Amino acid sequence: MKDGGASVTVVAKDGGALAKADKIQNYYGFADGISAKELVANGIAQAKNLGAKFIEAEVCGVEFGTDGFDVKTTDRTIAAGALVIACGTSRNVPPIKNIDVFEGRGVSYCAICDGFFFRGKKIAVIGNGAYAESEYGVLKNIIEDVTILTNGLAPQFSLPCDTRKIESFEGGETVEEVVFADGAREKYDGIFIACGSAGAFELSKKLGLETDGNKIVTDEKRATNIPGIYAAGDCIPGLQQIAKAVCDGMIAGTEALKFLKTIG
Repeated sequence: MKDGGASVTVVAKDGGALAKADKIQNYYGFADGISAKELVANGIAQAKNLGAKFIEAEVCGVEFGTDGFDVKTTDRTIAAGALVIACGTSRNVPPIKNIDVFEGRGVSYCAICDGFFFRGKKIAVIGNGAYAESEYGVLKNIIEDVTILTNGLAPQFSLPCDTRKIESFEGGETVEEVVFADGAREKYDGIFIACGSAGAFELSKKLGLETDGNKIVTDEKRATNIPGIYAAGDCIPGLQQIAKAVCDGMIAGTEALKFLKTIG
């Protein structure tokens, strides 16, 4: 940015939940309200005028890199010295019976984190989009037997997959089977959830951020438990309001800038 002295890149697939709203009536400065799409467009234009770069892409994951962090999208990797997560509260957990029972017991949300533990095993990835395709690619590098299950949804990729609707996960101490809606059963040693796009919950799991439910835990400076990573907006505790999200972003951005200066 021109005033802050740091290069800022915003990566987003779309305008998020805000862009899907109709009219915003409770944001300061608009006596008659403003359409959500207009508010988003104005905000982007203002940030661009100040030097921010915008990339329209889907973030599939974040890894620790040589220069801090590597943000992985569907078609590129973006290096960053500091990171502000501001991608809402969505937790893309499919409504499959017993999924919560086996979380941490064969059901995982991070291929990079947990894939190593399933080498030589039979694994399933649940999802039908770019995020599932990315997680599948990570797992196939270390595991031979990996299958994508789309849970009844149409696949958005050309990879082989099983499109049957899933009824439940079954097992003992760990997950052992996927039970499909047609009554068929298939044995699996591990199941990786990669539905929709990678949101705050999924990114938190990958990075090892402290969470409380589906919220990222931060201090008053919007700093997470990992140096250089900050969070803002609906993905952290507090009111889910635009004014509060803007305040969070201001604090997180300022602190991220300070962090970059400390590391040179």
